Amino acid sequence: MEPVIIIILYLLACILVGLVGSRRSMGFFAAFFFSLLFSPVLVILILQLTHPRERQRRGRPSSPAS
Repeated sequence: MEPVIIIILYLLACILVGLVGSRRSMGFFAAFFFSLLFSPVLVILILQLTHPRERQRRGRPSSPAS
């Protein structure tokens, strides 16, 4: 494969890991950055160990107190 195609696939994998990280306590940018720095496979395994964000864990958006 050409190096350009490999780089594009790697960046797409990092973006997908970032999207998964946006639902976790790590966040999109941290997950994207660490997947660029290390490996998308390693970061996706680390994301499985982190907790979902508080609003995701409840299953519904919180309403303001009346």
